[in-house]
Amino acid sequence: MSREKAELSNRLIDSGHEMEIRVYYEDTDFSGVVYHSNYLKYMERSRTEWLRLLDIFHTDLAEEKSAFAIHRMNLKFGPPAVIDDLVTVRTRLEKLTGARSFLRQEILRKEADGSETMLCGADVEVAFIHHGGGAKRFPDDLRAKLEG
Repeated sequence: MSREKAELSNRLIDSGHEMEIRVYYEDTDFSGVVYHSNYLKYMERSRTEWLRLLDIFHTDLAEEKSAFAIHRMNLKFGPPAVIDDLVTVRTRLEKLTGARSFLRQEILRKEADGSETMLCGADVEVAFIHHGGGAKRFPDDLRAKLEG
């Protein structure tokens, strides 16, 4: 259980992003561990904050009748996070194609000895779509921001 006082951070890293999240009571089930679907929420928040740091905003995409949509996600769970844990959500861009991005996301807990324990890992395929449905090629400026 982490009782350290820390300001939560959100930062760009090589080929991605890291964001710290504190586990709150509302995130846990009756046994005090993070309910499995909440890891997906943590990952979504981290992807959104990553885009914001790259000056990519969902509201701007909506005005262009575009959006990101999860096409596929493969999850692997490790030991659970518990209330008061401080976890890091790490997102890395693995590959970018015409209309899809392939991400690796991990939720990690830093242990007392400095090592990291993976609590949940995901391989995520995200489609860039237009509001009517169907894939849409990344515009050059958006591609440059994601690759930069």
